[in-house]
Amino acid sequence: MVKLLRVLAGGLTLLVFVSGCNFPNQVTQVDGNQALTIAAQTIQAQLTLDAAGLPAGETPAPPGADPTQQPTITIAPTNTELVPTATTEPCDVAGFIRDVTIDDGTEMMPGTSFTKTWRVVNEGSCSWTQDYDIVFEKGELMGADAVVPITTGTVSPGSQMDISVDMVAPDSPGKYRGTWQLRNGNGVVFTIDGYWVEIVVLQPEIYSSKSNFQVEQSFLADLDNGDSPPIEIEDFWFEVVANDNKRLVPKNSAGFLVIGEDEPSYGKCNEADLKTDAIKIDADLVDQWICFETNEGRLGTFLVVSLTPSDNSVSQTLELDYVTWDLP
Repeated sequence: MVKLLRVLAGGLTLLVFVSGCNFPNQVTQVDGNQALTIAAQTIQAQLTLDAAGLPAGETPAPPGADPTQQPTITIAPTNTELVPTATTEPCDVAGFIRDVTIDDGTEMMPGTSFTKTWRVVNEGSCSWTQDYDIVFEKGELMGADAVVPITTGTVSPGSQMDISVDMVAPDSPGKYRGTWQLRNGNGVVFTIDGYWVEIVVLQPEIYSSKSNFQVEQSFLADLDNGDSPPIEIEDFWFEVVANDNKRLVPKNSAGFLVIGEDEPSYGKCNEADLKTDAIKIDADLVDQWICFETNEGRLGTFLVVSLTPSDNSVSQTLELDYVTWDLP
């Protein structure tokens, strides 16, 4: 009660002071009735705080609220623009476009020379230079160099190029596959699966063959059909220039090459650099194998079995064991 009387007295004093003052910037004066109303409202507010047991200046919680619960602060979302993170493109990346030559499963005869070409694209951020190679990784090398430079210039990012490797089909029939990889100037391989070549080597078929095929000096011979004198176009002539100068002379673009004492395969003859030069016929030619290509384009080989009689001052006969393979 004493506290209430103090508040009442203070409020009346304040009203008297306010009503008696005339501030320079004040627009509206407070009359007596307004002052009494304000004082009454102040007293009523204090009585309410006293009843609630709250200190002056605090506001009572609404009905049903937990007075111990702390207020929740909500932060309004901000409209922040996301800045993309910069990414670095790999230096060396190669993409495969297509096989330019020798599709997978290409069939060919043993010893066939061919060039495998792949078309690729530089998908990295670095240029390829003369220090970049294609290198053999696994499988069948097929007579190729194990390291082949891919360019003598520069292949810039985004550019396509053809990479070629010279190869030779193996001698034996079967399926062959070789895998190659690209390598940069630091010796780092940067292709994943690599590039491969896959071929099928066929078994050559025999077109004609004959043992003890005899060709007398000054006669012509046909190795397609084993005739001497030939019924059709001849492949060589047993020429006699002099008793000590007898020769096997290729005819009609047929080619020959002395291989040696080991019997050559189809592949070996296919690889051989056959010549149209004359070959000297004497005792040294006996027991030698010779690869040939007939005027009709068939490959073959023969063994010089004998040259009889041994006396070259008389007419001699050349005896051969030959086989001629069919065209692919």
